[in-house]
Parts: sequence; structure tokens; C-alpha cells
Amino acid sequence: MDRFMLCRALRAAGVPSGYYEIPDCPGEHRAADRYFMEEHDGEWLVGVHERGRRDVFERFTDETRACEWLYDRLVDEAPAPEPDRPHGTAG
Repeated sequence: MDRFMLCRALRAAGVPSGYYEIPDCPGEHRAADRYFMEEHDGEWLVGVHERGRRDVFERFTDETRACEWLYDRLVDEAPAPEPDRPHGTAG
């Protein structure tokens, strides 16, 4: 998986684009606190951008592992969809 595939996978999973910042992945209305992924000196860094500060949680030597790590965090933490209710039942 590369960052372009990650962007498509996150959209397909329903994760709002404001929850993450990924190079070359368009997003609107970024949340003040969000996950990020960036390449720096041959390493892929992933972590959280919070209150204007970036905290790196993990470093990877390849993009695939960084993408998988970020996907797992974002999909696990995304709000669960509302269950379908049969017609005529109260929620």
C-alpha cells in the first residue's frame, strides 16, 4: 500500500479527511488535532499533530508499513456507523 492507496482506502472506510494529513492526499477542513504521515530523510514518520505540535509515534523504513499503521489507527478510531433499524422501531 502506498499513500495514494491509503487515501482511497480511508475514504472507502468512511474516515473523514479532516482526521489525517498525508502527503499528496487532498483533504478539507483539517481538524486541529489529527494523525499525520510524512517522509523525512528516507523514513516515514507517523504520529499526531496536536495543539500545533507534532508527536511522532512510529518510524518506518518503508511506506507500506507506515500506511498500514495509520490505516489501522484511523479505522479503529473512526466513529461506528449507526445500526440499521427495522421500520417502526424506536432508537
